[in-house]
Amino acid sequence: MRSLLLTFILLLYSPFGLATSLTFVAEDLPPYHFKNSEGEVVGALVDISKAVLKKAKLTGKFEIMPMARAFHEFETHPNIIMMSLLKNPTRESQFQWLGQVYFADAYLVSLKDFKYSTPSLQAARAYRVSTIRGYSSEHYLRSAGFDESNNLVLVSNYSQLWNMLYKGRVDFVLTNTLTLQNELKLIGLDPNQVKKHVHLTDYPSTLYFAANKNLDEQTASAIKLAIEQIKESGQYQAILKKWQLPEPEKQIATEQPYLNIVK
Repeated sequence: MRSLLLTFILLLYSPFGLATSLTFVAEDLPPYHFKNSEGEVVGALVDISKAVLKKAKLTGKFEIMPMARAFHEFETHPNIIMMSLLKNPTRESQFQWLGQVYFADAYLVSLKDFKYSTPSLQAARAYRVSTIRGYSSEHYLRSAGFDESNNLVLVSNYSQLWNMLYKGRVDFVLTNTLTLQNELKLIGLDPNQVKKHVHLTDYPSTLYFAANKNLDEQTASAIKLAIEQIKESGQYQAILKKWQLPEPEKQIATEQPYLNIVK
């Protein structure tokens, strides 16, 4: 019954008057969204995006670009959709959040032989911690008291991030670990040389489709409904299975802000 109701509501949105063309943007992050050997944009969240477009009777294209450029495009063009964006207190009121599409647990990761006896974010302030400029993780670390003049090292991409760690120029990397193995293998580094140190449980973990605040209301509503529909039909779960990804746990639906990071 709920599925039929969603279908009826979705049909109320005529394709005329919806955004004529959407652009889905994201960074290069296998297996979620990346360019294959033929230069095509592929990945689990790309397939989910295509399923949503088809269900909502919308058209769109896909682009892979550095995160800083993706944010610039996203913030300046109304028909840009971010394929996977973490919601944080700063972003929450800045964008439209169209639906939850996946999750990404965050950890402080170090080299395997690094001696570290106090596993907490507070204790890590005595060390050099690196993340990618423009990411939600930068905001998170700054909120926890990290700064570039002391213990925060910002880089532009994953290759720089991991090479800084492997060369001993930083002590920790803040990253989600779902793609850890793939990232390291792609840049020729041994995944067995690193380990997870601190699970950052207060770090927002849900990835959303996010839109510019100026995306028209009908298009935003059509996308929200389509996301619900592909989840109810099992299409969403089938896409994750195709890419050998675990399904998100139900508890990620309730996000918590950064709690008690700094006393």
